Amino acid sequence: MANLFADGVEINIEDGHWRLYNTEGANSLSPFFDTLRGTGLMQYVPKFAEARGLPGTVLASDYIKAVVVGFDEEHKRWLLGLHLLMKEEEKPRFVELVRWPVGEDQESATNSHQAGRILAEYIGVPLKLFGAKKTPLAQADGTKRPGVTGPLQPHHRVDIDPQRIKLKVDQIQLPIQLGGVWVGSTRTTVNLRVSKDADPGKPGTEAPAYNQCVIDKETQTVRLMPPTGLLGSFLGPQGRSIKFTDVRNVELRHTTLHESVMEKDEEGLDVDMTQISQLYALFLTTKDESILLAQLRHLSESPAGRHRVKTGLSASGKGVYSAKDAEQEILYLRGQQVDQQRLDEMATFGESAGMVIAGALNRPLVKTDLGDEPM
Repeated sequence: MANLFADGVEINIEDGHWRLYNTEGANSLSPFFDTLRGTGLMQYVPKFAEARGLPGTVLASDYIKAVVVGFDEEHKRWLLGLHLLMKEEEKPRFVELVRWPVGEDQESATNSHQAGRILAEYIGVPLKLFGAKKTPLAQADGTKRPGVTGPLQPHHRVDIDPQRIKLKVDQIQLPIQLGGVWVGSTRTTVNLRVSKDADPGKPGTEAPAYNQCVIDKETQTVRLMPPTGLLGSFLGPQGRSIKFTDVRNVELRHTTLHESVMEKDEEGLDVDMTQISQLYALFLTTKDESILLAQLRHLSESPAGRHRVKTGLSASGKGVYSAKDAEQEILYLRGQQVDQQRLDEMATFGESAGMVIAGALNRPLVKTDLGDEPM
């Protein structure tokens, strides 16, 4: 959940909705602008439409060329709006959604970009910037850093106690394997192995230091072993042994990362091309640290580069579907289905692996989500 405040307006991002409320007066309890991710529709109240020259109370995303964020040099304030094209023979025009108080403060710059980036993702159009370059984003610890990658929401936590874990572990048939991560068992141990094909990590994220984890129920210890071989012997970390009593829990952490680059469009504006990575990582948590055991990553395409399902208009905007339009929509929907299946497999595997490890340790499984809201 995210609540960002601008000049008399609250931006609420929650449960896939991007909404605008007035901070006082009319529409302070109900939104005057609302879009639900993936629907391709924006709904607004008549007064909002009249002030901006918009039709009716619903607008399809087919008419939106881009979400635009930038600093208005004339009025010295940050703005967020839509690049709107109602008819092909007309030029696109800017429709303002949100303005921030006068000034060049960093908070307004960061909030405007975060709100714009999520709105662009939700309605499936590019994010374009004018007047200033992309601003630094916050890291998980609240500090600022330059860059374009990071979690998009505060974490949510669910604790699963050992008794519930035992019931679920009894239904998991070992071994299980996905993306280079293997989990199996012997009579007295549970073993996790990370092959060279598993996610090695990317800049801004850590990589597992150990490729094997052996949970020995007889000795009540966890043995962590680094990669073997000549390079592993000389350059890799040393193995570790951790007592069961030193382990607090096992954590399954889901993080959404936005990784983006800037491209120039035909009008010379910066276009934010964002790729979305879904990262599932398993950690062993002790009193003093969290030790990364394994991770799996799924990369989705940029919303700016995807074909969008049309809401009553052809790609040409003339209201007539062609065979090519229908074929593109079918390919898009199939791609979305495959993408979701892969994410579901990853989430299921991560939870199963976490359950097995936590069950062997007789410790809780903690599921944390750094889901799909701005940092």
